Amino acid sequence: MGSGKIRLITHTGCDMPLKEARALHIGMVPDKVIFGDTEYRNMTEITADEFYGKMANTRELPTSSGPSVGDFVRAFREAAKDADEILCLMITSRMSGCYSTAVAAAGTVKRQGLEVPIYVYDTQQCSHGMAQMVRAAAGMAEKGDSASQIIEKLTDLQSRMGVYFVLESLKNARKGGRVGAIKALAADALGIKPLLLFSDGLVRDYAVARGMADGMERVASRFFTEGDQEKTVTVFHAAALERAEEMKKILLREVPGAVIRIESVGPVIGIYTGSGCVGIAFTKKA
Repeated sequence: MGSGKIRLITHTGCDMPLKEARALHIGMVPDKVIFGDTEYRNMTEITADEFYGKMANTRELPTSSGPSVGDFVRAFREAAKDADEILCLMITSRMSGCYSTAVAAAGTVKRQGLEVPIYVYDTQQCSHGMAQMVRAAAGMAEKGDSASQIIEKLTDLQSRMGVYFVLESLKNARKGGRVGAIKALAADALGIKPLLLFSDGLVRDYAVARGMADGMERVASRFFTEGDQEKTVTVFHAAALERAEEMKKILLREVPGAVIRIESVGPVIGIYTGSGCVGIAFTKKA
């Protein structure tokens, strides 16, 4: 931790491994995953692999819910024991109510007399784009930056996050009501793979590919043209480790010195991507 004793709080929607979060002194509040009548605390009661296995064997899509006000209140009180400031980094408010819940929790503990300032920040990202920002914030805190300085730098970084991915199927999007059944079935039958990006707090489709190999090449090309190739790139996948390894090879073919980490997409986002998704998160050139 930095000299200013800043404690960082986030939640499992960022898909940062718990072991890493602990090593970086980041408080990780669990989201919840619901299969029928059964609720699981993300990362502690269900892993990504277990989630995709269960989802493959259920007809109805599972759902997720963010942490409660009480969950954040407890996290803030725990962090305040050895902090001068608390910075809470949240998933995009355009896709989730977590940000407003954390703001409400910060107001609650302030009314109850907690004197440590709490800053709640909307990353406008999710999953591994969000994790990249959380790691950056941890590095700034370690160097002694204040919460306001970290927020200023994160806002610059936010505009330079590149997150691109390819879906195996539109099946989950159809189940979730995001696309029509005929469109989804036709796309899957023709081997068409949707290419998506994350921008301004929302997922947007930007192209289609003829098959997964073509899709992966086109996703990788965004890093070649837009990426700051001195900074780490995350290859993320939804129960598709072999594809992630192949994506890593594609990136290294063009950028041999690239620093690459491979991570899983967790349940909060995996509900919508379905199994087989693969993509990349990186920092764009300044």
